[in-house]
Amino acid sequence: MAHNQSYTTIISDGIEALQLVFRLTWQRNLTSWLYVPVGLLIILLACFGVDSLIGLSSVSFPASVACLILLFLGLIVIDLIIGDRKTRALVNVIDVPAGFALRYLNIFFTPSFVLLPLSSPISGVEVGKIIAVFIVGFVVVMAATAYFARGLQLLLGSSKRAMTERAEELGHESDAIPLTDTNPRQNSEANFTPTTGTSTPQESDEPMSTLAAPRRTQDPSLIRGTGGPPENDASSQAVTRVNQVLQQPLPLTRPQRWAAVINLNFDRLTYLVLFLLVGLPIYYSTGYAMPAQLTFNILAYFAALALPPRWRRFLHPVLVSSAITVLGVYILGAIRGDSLDTSLDAYRTQTTYLSLWENKPNLPLPGAGDVLVSILDAGIVALALPMFAYRQELKRHFFAIVLPNIAVSIGSLFGYPAVCYAIGISATRSLAFAGRSLTLALALPAVKNLGGDANTVAAVAIMSGIVGALVGPQILDWLRIPEDDYVTRGVTLGGSSSAIATAVLLQSDPRAAALSSLSMSLFGIITLALTSVPVIVKAIDSLVGM
Repeated sequence: MAHNQSYTTIISDGIEALQLVFRLTWQRNLTSWLYVPVGLLIILLACFGVDSLIGLSSVSFPASVACLILLFLGLIVIDLIIGDRKTRALVNVIDVPAGFALRYLNIFFTPSFVLLPLSSPISGVEVGKIIAVFIVGFVVVMAATAYFARGLQLLLGSSKRAMTERAEELGHESDAIPLTDTNPRQNSEANFTPTTGTSTPQESDEPMSTLAAPRRTQDPSLIRGTGGPPENDASSQAVTRVNQVLQQPLPLTRPQRWAAVINLNFDRLTYLVLFLLVGLPIYYSTGYAMPAQLTFNILAYFAALALPPRWRRFLHPVLVSSAITVLGVYILGAIRGDSLDTSLDAYRTQTTYLSLWENKPNLPLPGAGDVLVSILDAGIVALALPMFAYRQELKRHFFAIVLPNIAVSIGSLFGYPAVCYAIGISATRSLAFAGRSLTLALALPAVKNLGGDANTVAAVAIMSGIVGALVGPQILDWLRIPEDDYVTRGVTLGGSSSAIATAVLLQSDPRAAALSSLSMSLFGIITLALTSVPVIVKAIDSLVGM
């Protein structure tokens, strides 16, 4: 009988916890599972329409980047026509799907790493050459970008303005550290010094022993609203303790505790349920791997994000989640008797949204990698929002941002492939180095235009971001770039280490992070635009014998 009551209580508490979760998360779930997918679909439809228009011409240009440029320019025009407030309202609507794509942009990069085992074999000697080119090129490009941007700052006289703006942003600082100034207003009204003395009674009952001690005794003349000084110090302490007891929150009930845990891990639990109850049954009953592999890939990314922040600086979530995904794909396929190559072929079948909507015949069903790569296009378009947010910075420091990016883009496109091929790196991998400094969202289509190896550019682009986040600020210090020159620092790190270094700057210098975001986006767009011109592509390919 007691067991039945216990089970009934557990079931009742579970139902109550689920009801609490529903009340707490229904709006978020409505946004996540309805508004966001519909918004992403609209963005991809726009990309498909632009891609169809581009297909009518002889120019090869990614539709996602074209939509990025159109959205950025369109928002500027709309802002001029209808004003800032209405434009912000429009941006808030676009930000529902676009913000999702930007927040989870890293997971859309994982297919390039997951598919690395399918790459052609590479010798140890070539690996060593790639590492050498990466290290030397990283330092040279960063130094060239920093000195170019710094020189433009000094030439145009904007460096002094930048440092002044930075000083105003930090505000006036004082060397005095008021360690004992707990109430500046009172100290300004009265020359008050706290008196010493005990504030804790010698004896206390058990419930009170864990409470924090009251503040030290104050000057009675400064006490307001009590009718005068307290007559009994012990009674005053008792009142204080009673007030503290009354202010203690009530303990959570079991349904509330369960609801809190579920709410905290709602996304993870949702994908886990989809993996177990939808993905696996479909995979092992029909052989279609996408639902199982996609949900497992997302769970692997959540696991990578759970690492401590210090670890994530070295173990980037893209690398960790990709490694976990490869292992999971192998195990899931091995249970069915499939090899790793067969399982990875099912992971990426090359059937993207563009192929589906073009009604190409005999297309295989899309894999998990195809879904992520398709949504990556929406992430590229979403980069227009931070660019629009920092448009005033772009206008103010236009030449210091644009000219270094143009120079480094041209130098990377023609310099890296030539050097790599000259020292014995294969042609496709040499071309992949042209996108070394780009954020992966823009590096992949740029290298694809050149005919380079996508897996190589994925590896070097992500490593550029990680290395820049780890040692980029120190290199700028060694180059004697002033810490207050946020323009040079932002442009250099954005152009050399893309989004990962930008995320680090957000913690130390938000204004430098803004310029880093602009530099990252512009550098990618410039490079992608150049690789979309057939004459330029032919000239670059000729450097590697293609």
